[in-house]
Amino acid sequence: GRRAVLSLVRRSRHRQVPLRELQGLRAPPGAALGVPFLLHDLLGEGRLLRVPSAAGPLLRLAEP
Repeated sequence: GRRAVLSLVRRSRHRQVPLRELQGLRAPPGAALGVPFLLHDLLGEGRLLRVPSAAGPLLRLAEP
């Protein structure tokens, strides 16, 4: 599940995705806990960063 969310962010244009867009996704196959848990886990682990913007928070990859 984590790899699916991270690959989605990596494939985005600027390696950042609006939080609302990710929250609306269905859980990837094999992820029993759902997307909100995966996002919370990746934010806590430091792999994603929450960046405030005028349109709402963006999630950006922490790695270069």
